[in-house]
Amino acid sequence: MEPIGKLVLKLASGQKEEFALAKASVTIGRAAINDIVLGDSKVSRVHARLQYSDEGLSLIDLGSANGTRVNGLPIERVAVAPGDIIELGDSTLLYETGPPTIEPEVTLIDSQADVEATLTGATLSMTLSDTHGPRLAVHTPNKTWEIPLVSDALTIGRHSNSDIALDDPRVSRRHAQIECRRGAFTIRDLNSANGIWLGKQRVDEHTLQDGDTIRVGGAQLVFKRGFEHEDLTVVEGPPLSPQPPRRPVVIVPGLFGSQLWRGGERIWPRVKYLFTNPEMYCLPEGEPIEARGLVDEVVIIPGLIKQEGYGRLGDYLEEALGYERGKDLLEFAYDFRQDARFCARQLAEAIDGWKVTGPLTIIAHSLGCLVSRYYVERLGGKKKVERLIMMGGPHHGSPKAIVGLLFGRGLLPFGLMGDRLREVLATFPSAYQVLPAYSCVYDQSDQPIDVLSDELWLPKKQLPLLRSARAARREIGNRCTVRSVSVFGYGLKTVTNVRVRRDSEGRWEKVDLALEPDGDNTIPERSAVLEGSEIHPVQQYHGALHADNDVKMRLKLELTR
Repeated sequence: MEPIGKLVLKLASGQKEEFALAKASVTIGRAAINDIVLGDSKVSRVHARLQYSDEGLSLIDLGSANGTRVNGLPIERVAVAPGDIIELGDSTLLYETGPPTIEPEVTLIDSQADVEATLTGATLSMTLSDTHGPRLAVHTPNKTWEIPLVSDALTIGRHSNSDIALDDPRVSRRHAQIECRRGAFTIRDLNSANGIWLGKQRVDEHTLQDGDTIRVGGAQLVFKRGFEHEDLTVVEGPPLSPQPPRRPVVIVPGLFGSQLWRGGERIWPRVKYLFTNPEMYCLPEGEPIEARGLVDEVVIIPGLIKQEGYGRLGDYLEEALGYERGKDLLEFAYDFRQDARFCARQLAEAIDGWKVTGPLTIIAHSLGCLVSRYYVERLGGKKKVERLIMMGGPHHGSPKAIVGLLFGRGLLPFGLMGDRLREVLATFPSAYQVLPAYSCVYDQSDQPIDVLSDELWLPKKQLPLLRSARAARREIGNRCTVRSVSVFGYGLKTVTNVRVRRDSEGRWEKVDLALEPDGDNTIPERSAVLEGSEIHPVQQYHGALHADNDVKMRLKLELTR
C-alpha cells in the first residue's frame, strides 16, 4: 500500500527518526519484534498498535503498564489525525501526512552555527512496509519490484499480458505459472525453453518455501510468505519442534558503526567533534585509538551517513532467537577508518579466540561486508563460515563515496566545515575502498572515468591510498565461495551516476550527481547484489536495513532452518 502518513520520533540529540506508514497495522513497543522499537524503560514490550481501515487511522493501547496518551489525554482506542502527538512513556511521536523528508545529498556547512542547525534538523528515515500477506519480489538487471500474491494463479513470461512480464530473450512467451493450492504456492514450468531454476537445480514444479529464490532467465524471484510481528520470535510461544541448535553468529557493522576510544575517553560517536575537532579522527593518529563495542544510537553525518544503532540487531537476536552475547553471538567492533584488509585480520583473530563449535554465520552491513568477504576469501574464513548474510554491501562500490573525497573550489557546495570533514575522510583507507569499481562516472564527452585507476581527480597526497584501494579491490574479488545472501534496498532515490566536466589536463572542474530510484539511497542495486548469491530485496533505507522487520524474518529463516 502507499504510505498513509508518517510518525516522527524526536530523539534526545534533537535529531529525528521518521517512519513512513506503508502497512495497515503497525506495532509500537520496547521489544525488538515491533515495527517501531522504542528504547524507553517506561514503554511496554508491545505497547500500542496503529490500525488503518476504511474509517481512517486508529491508535489502540495494548494493555500497556503506563498507558498511552494522545494530545495529553489517556486513551484506549482513538482516531488519529494529522498533527496529533502520541506519547508512550517518555517518547513522543508526531503523526503527519505528506511524503518522507528529503534532505540534500550535499549540505553547505560554513560555520559552527550551520553544524548545530544541520545536525538538529537531521532525520533518519525508515519505511514500514506491509509484510502481512504472501508476495513475490522480482529482481531484474533493470528493476526490482514486489507483487502481492492475491489470486489463485499468476503467469510469468515474455508476453506483455503476463502477470510478471520479463523482457528477456531467455524467457519464453509463456514461461511459468505460480498457483495457490490449499494455502501453498507452487511454481510450475510451462514447457519453457530455458526452464526455471532453484539454485543450480532445474525444476519442473516446486512448492515455494519462505525465502526461496527462483531464477527465470536473468530475473530472480524471491518468495516471501508473509508474517505478523509475533512470527519474528522463537522465544515466545510454542518452541520449534524439534528445535535445532543455534548457529554461532558474528555481527560486523559498517562505516562509523563501532565505538572508538582513546584511553578512557569515547571519541566516537561524537558527530559535532567530527566537524569541530577533525584532527582527532585523522590517520595516522597521534594517540592510540581502540574499537570497543558497537554503536547503539542513531548516527547522522549530513551528506555522508544516516544509520540506526547496531545494538538493535543484537537485541533482536537475543530477545527473539535466544542468542546470548559473548556466548554464541559475537559483536565485532573494529576501527572503520583503517584498511578493510587490516580489519579483516582483526576479525580473524577475534574469531580464532572465540571458543565456539560449529560453522559460523556472519551478518555484515555496508563496509562490514567487504571486511567479512576478505576474511572468508583471503584469510581462511571459508573453513569456519557456513554462510554470509550481507546487508547493503558496497560490493562494487558506491558513486556517493566520491563526494566524501572531492577537493577543489567550485566542485560542489560543501562549505568550510564540510571541507574539514573531507580532510578527515581523506586519511581513511576505507573511504577509498568503497569507491565505485564499475562505469558510473562520465565526463562532458560521455567518456567513462575509472575513479580507481584515473589519478587526476585527486590531490597527489591521496594517491597512495587510492592505489592501495585498487589493490584491495582486486584481492577481495567479485564472488563469494560460501553460501551468501545479498540483502539490498530498492526503489529509493540513490546517487547512481556522476557527471564531471574536465579541463584540458583531465582535472575535474564541476560535478553533478544523478539520483534515480535504484537503490537504498546510498548503495545502488547493481553494487549491493553480489554475483552468485541469493538475494533478499526490501524497500528500505541503507542505514535502517539491519532494523527492518522483513530483514529480521529472513535472518530468522537463515538461522533456524
